[in-house]
Amino acid sequence: MQGLRFREANIMKVIERSLLSLPCRDRIAVELTSSLDDETILIDHDQMVSVLIDLERNAVESMPGSGTLTIAVTGDERQITVSLIDTGGGIAEENIPLLFTPFFTTKPVGAGTGLGLPLAYATVKAHRGTIAIESNADSNKGPTGTNITITLPRRQVFRGKRARLIVHEA
Repeated sequence: MQGLRFREANIMKVIERSLLSLPCRDRIAVELTSSLDDETILIDHDQMVSVLIDLERNAVESMPGSGTLTIAVTGDERQITVSLIDTGGGIAEENIPLLFTPFFTTKPVGAGTGLGLPLAYATVKAHRGTIAIESNADSNKGPTGTNITITLPRRQVFRGKRARLIVHEA
């Protein structure tokens, strides 16, 4: 993830741009909510759009008939959280620990490479953020679907590889 270009961005505009690529808008309802007073964040705009497109595509593919994709944005002065919640079939419990493993996919041969989630993970980590997945594939345990939560710091704190210690004696 070298070469990230961090700049101030409006997170809602980043999400809106990603939604322009969303397939099947005619059968998938999209609900976008925000409780933010300040929507600015320091990120690599293009990389974050790419992450959201991959996650939104996965959500749509999990809802082959119809469904709802809810994108909820919350935050405070330190961080912003973006939650993508779908009403799809969910992810089997045994697959959740493998989701960020390169080349792991539950899709049929030729339908996916298994690189979308590992790349999303790497991009979020390069932004000093976190990404978490909760899912239910068992309708006996409640509604099925997946919730992916990305938390990003508003400002990046870059740590140099070298440090200096200056001691002043009295």
